[in-house]
Amino acid sequence: MTEITDYIDGAAPAAQPQLRAMYQLLRKLLPNVQEKISYAKPTFYEPGRDLVYFGANAHDIALYPTSGPLAAIAPAKIAPYLHSKGAIRFPFDQPLPEDLIAELVALRLGGAAPAAPKRRPAVPVPAAIAQALQAAGVAAAYAARPQYQRTDYLNWIAQAKRPATKAKRQAQMLAELKAGDLYMKMAWHPRKKGDQTTPKSP
Repeated sequence: MTEITDYIDGAAPAAQPQLRAMYQLLRKLLPNVQEKISYAKPTFYEPGRDLVYFGANAHDIALYPTSGPLAAIAPAKIAPYLHSKGAIRFPFDQPLPEDLIAELVALRLGGAAPAAPKRRPAVPVPAAIAQALQAAGVAAAYAARPQYQRTDYLNWIAQAKRPATKAKRQAQMLAELKAGDLYMKMAWHPRKKGDQTTPKSP
């Protein structure tokens, strides 16, 4: 996750909303696989094979589901988009075609529907971060966030190699908790009472 969010943060501002939307969609479709940067592109993979890549171009973002899914899908479904043997492109100024992307991912998985999400294991809060949460007055806001967000924040901070990077990430977490409607620089809203749907990021 760290490498991919860093990639998105380093992309051109015009590309970042679509990159974040693609990242969140692929995380929902592929919740149980791993993430990395491969061939200079964000990559979702499982042991032994890379599944899909995505990345930014000058005026669009590209999804690379490999050649098999693009050859197998109905030509009419991909005709509106620029595409090649192994990639399909989506303009910055148009919403992502989530159903099309989900179908391509399912084809990449061999036609099977993506597995149901598994709950991420909880991560203990380090004492220094607990103190920072208390000092910033956001300990309750942190506790109210979904477990996956708390886990993502702690892992993201822990994975920083430099103290300055660690401090920057911690500061971002505190600021987002204080704002209340942000998560990893993406819009987020807490689930309302009685709402059984999963909160979505644009």
